Amino acid sequence: MLEGIPDGRFDALCIFEDMVCSREQLAVHWDEPVSEDTCVRGINAANKRIEGYPLQYILGQWEFYGITLAVGEGVLIPRADTEVLVDAAIEAAGKLYRGIPLRIADLCSGSGCIAIALAHHLKEKAQIFALEYSADAMPYLMKNITDSGENVQIIRGDVSNGHLLENFISPDDDSRPGLDMIVSNPPYLTDEEMASLQREVAYEPQIALYGGTDGLKFYRVIACLWREALKEGGYLLFEIGDAQEAQVRSIMEDSGFEDIRGYKDGAGCIRCLAGRKA
Repeated sequence: MLEGIPDGRFDALCIFEDMVCSREQLAVHWDEPVSEDTCVRGINAANKRIEGYPLQYILGQWEFYGITLAVGEGVLIPRADTEVLVDAAIEAAGKLYRGIPLRIADLCSGSGCIAIALAHHLKEKAQIFALEYSADAMPYLMKNITDSGENVQIIRGDVSNGHLLENFISPDDDSRPGLDMIVSNPPYLTDEEMASLQREVAYEPQIALYGGTDGLKFYRVIACLWREALKEGGYLLFEIGDAQEAQVRSIMEDSGFEDIRGYKDGAGCIRCLAGRKA
């Protein structure tokens, strides 16, 4: 067990299975010696975890929506709460699909967890775009898309840059918006929250965490600017932080979205908001 780590027993088992052997192998080869190099690597990894270094970065991978993704310093670690956003997007896609592939953009894509999960489950029903700005996150995004074998198109850029909307005009009419759906898990931590990060979270890239003084910067930009890339009746879906429901809902309403619905995470908190362009 890793001292001082809340889920220390689980974390120690993950490190052991990653660097030494699986539980099945241990049951068969329990009496065989372990190499010195393996012992050193395992001990070093355990010590890093005790110091607060994220388990996901130590392992170099993490599972999201049943898909194994590469992660490391420079990219946000996929979290189970974000699966609520994927569930909501799949539900919205079911309402929109009429036999023609939907065009869906994942903004602030990071590791690509949302885009890849949607591509995996929607298959030929959707064309998925993953937009990311961070040069540090880009190698993980590219690797995860390649390893998954899913059809996801990467676009490099800042969501605040209006010129990026030119990538999402209608393929049939260049004067019309061409997206059926926009999904995003944007940076949403406030000044106060950034100043009191858990030690594990402090290792993650600030660019993927900080959402401006009140945490709402990217919600305003995406709801207002990217609305222009969305077809009438198209959906905008956000992951939101704790206690942000009322504020983000107001931003969406002010930007011309209606039928806004909240989706709860496993703890019963509203974790996702979905609205339709009026």
